Amino acid sequence: MNRRAYIFYLTIFVFGFGIAYFCGLKTGMEEDLLYNEKTVDVQPKDNEQKEEGYWVKAIGDVIFVYKSDKTTVIAETDINISRLSTSEKNILNDGIYLENSEELFKYLEANTS
Repeated sequence: MNRRAYIFYLTIFVFGFGIAYFCGLKTGMEEDLLYNEKTVDVQPKDNEQKEEGYWVKAIGDVIFVYKSDKTTVIAETDINISRLSTSEKNILNDGIYLENSEELFKYLEANTS
């Protein structure tokens, strides 16, 4: 191809990219405006009882996370307790109660590393 063809295709490419960019920018701004208009109330109502606690318990060599009622399983982790000491295993077999999700995540993070 000659030099004029390269310049022509490069010009078309730049204009096409520019148009696509500004169309995407406009669409993104419209979606952002729609998103910002929505408000969601995630606070519990006054008449609802907020009970967030969690139980962490070992079954076999794997750690499970239960809701505060000790029967509803929230998660089965991939954390293997075979490398923990005997006293830590005994504590996990009995179960550990954690007040909130922040404590739960800190505990699980500490046992994964």
